[in-house]
Amino acid sequence: MTEIILKDDIEQRKIDALLNFLKSWDIDAEIKSTRPVIGEKSKEFSLSKGIWSDYDIEARELRHKAWKK
Repeated sequence: MTEIILKDDIEQRKIDALLNFLKSWDIDAEIKSTRPVIGEKSKEFSLSKGIWSDYDIEARELRHKAWKK
């Protein structure tokens, strides 16, 4: 699989033209949007929350233990 990432907002007519061009060369292509749909809340993931979710510990305590000399 090869991916092409388009980073700017692109008009729908330009996306359609790009898809038509690729399909004219018998290239199977599809569009997947990574933007959240309007009204959909983006889910923010914090690795630190996942690691320490089962422990009763605070960031301040971790810093204190890590930098204790």
